[in-house]
Amino acid sequence: MVDRVTQSDILARLTALSNEFAEALGARVAEVRRIWTPVPEAALAQGAQALRQIHDIVHMLAGSGKSFGFPTVSSAAAPLDGLFRLLLEQKHPLTKEEVAQIELLVQDLERSACQPRESISLENLSGGQSLAEGQSEPIRLLIAGAPDDEDNRRLKEAVVNFGYPCDIAASVADVPPAVIQGAPAVLFADLSTAETHLRAVRQNGKLALLPLIAASAQAGFADRLRAVRLGASMFAAKPIDAQEIVKLIAGIEEAQMQRSYRVVIAEDERSLGLFYQMTLQAAGLEARVVRDPSKLLDTVSGFDPDLIIMDVYMGACTGLELAQIVRQFPAYTTVPILFLSTESRLDLQLQARHFGGDDFLVKPLKPSQLVSAVMSRANRYRDLKKLTDRDSLTGLLNHTNILRDLEREISVAARSGAPVAFAMVDIDHFKKVNDTYGHVVGDQVIVRVTHLLRNRLRRVDYVGRYGGEEFAVVMPNTDAATAQAVMNGLREASNDIEHKTETGGFKVTFSCGVATYPQFRTALELTQAADAALYKAKHAGRNRVMIAEAG
Repeated sequence: MVDRVTQSDILARLTALSNEFAEALGARVAEVRRIWTPVPEAALAQGAQALRQIHDIVHMLAGSGKSFGFPTVSSAAAPLDGLFRLLLEQKHPLTKEEVAQIELLVQDLERSACQPRESISLENLSGGQSLAEGQSEPIRLLIAGAPDDEDNRRLKEAVVNFGYPCDIAASVADVPPAVIQGAPAVLFADLSTAETHLRAVRQNGKLALLPLIAASAQAGFADRLRAVRLGASMFAAKPIDAQEIVKLIAGIEEAQMQRSYRVVIAEDERSLGLFYQMTLQAAGLEARVVRDPSKLLDTVSGFDPDLIIMDVYMGACTGLELAQIVRQFPAYTTVPILFLSTESRLDLQLQARHFGGDDFLVKPLKPSQLVSAVMSRANRYRDLKKLTDRDSLTGLLNHTNILRDLEREISVAARSGAPVAFAMVDIDHFKKVNDTYGHVVGDQVIVRVTHLLRNRLRRVDYVGRYGGEEFAVVMPNTDAATAQAVMNGLREASNDIEHKTETGGFKVTFSCGVATYPQFRTALELTQAADAALYKAKHAGRNRVMIAEAG
């Protein structure tokens, strides 16, 4: 999880890094002067080695000076960085003109190091990544419209049956106080009839920021453009399908409750890697730094990042080579790779994209630029993953991906020595629900059980729809007794939920089997053991949680 630190804590750490940079700056610039002085008289081989040493220093200064409060250092080092890179590629003796040019640039670098330092600022780095463990109640649908409108009333009834609280509001006065105070909610408005009501509700500034689902009798370009201009991020064509609206709500709920974006930073310069890490943490993201490129795959496999940041030039290999290694693994072919470099040549940027990069940002970067670039690409990556990784009805992980996450958590636990619990949940007598009330009501039951699991479990836990009326839960760092207690609490809460139909209400129970690592060593052993425990729970009378026993 993200460290529970405030922006002031991170700012203090960044200031400490800036102090380190400032203390070493004079020595680094002096080292450039020391190495450069004999170069004009040196042999070609010796001169090339010296140029390479100088390039390493000025490359680092160009990419990090501005970040640590020395923008003039970055500006002075950047032309040296580009010139030395070009000279090293050409491999010819320095001309008198090149010697004179380099001398002037080194003098500029020396002067820049004497300039006063600027203060470090995090600006407004809110990435929209909440650190809360989740919501105790499902997200609420707020229908902007007339309370006596029959379409609104039917939609409200259908949404409530799926377990989402719902209100109809003609103005701010009709909005529940909890929503005005910040309870999670999403707006719905039929633009054919309720645009006036939408504007009335949005007179409250907080309500104007809620996600908006816009509906219209027409679904052409003009109607969709109108919805966009009103701030809608989702669109539904009439006649309204309540189940489709529920899926949209579930998607918003999942996005608001998902774990923070995870970023791996491949950067061999210690201070710059820490700067990127702390900047992203200040925006609520999780970030890990890898200084040794050979360790990148180990970090990626245990961290499941939403994005990888790479410096183009590193000591052991280039970022382009490292990206190609990452892309050799099918599991990482779609993970976005963001290259950072002082290199501004278009041909290299295009080459970086050709070898698997998704974007190329030129250093030095403002913190806000880094956060914006990372957030937009990580968000798009998760949106795309949902199309293949998630169950369409519930928004939970599908069968394949809950098992993938189980395997990853076992791998992490094998290194840390922590336990992992795996629970299988099955709704009791679910076939009878479908036979008695129909499949639409059956779907409503599945969605309401989904709410329960999603809202009561931790953000570090994984919940998946295993198939039909079966669910699977992966709980890292959880032993068998704790997992049993958690699942029993969920079971008891499920028993109290009344599912309403036109012919009356009913309740359902569920049975659960729990197995834990390291008692069961592999994902296959865990799933088989949890399934066996679930089978025993069913045959012992249902509505209970049983722990798997070895052997």
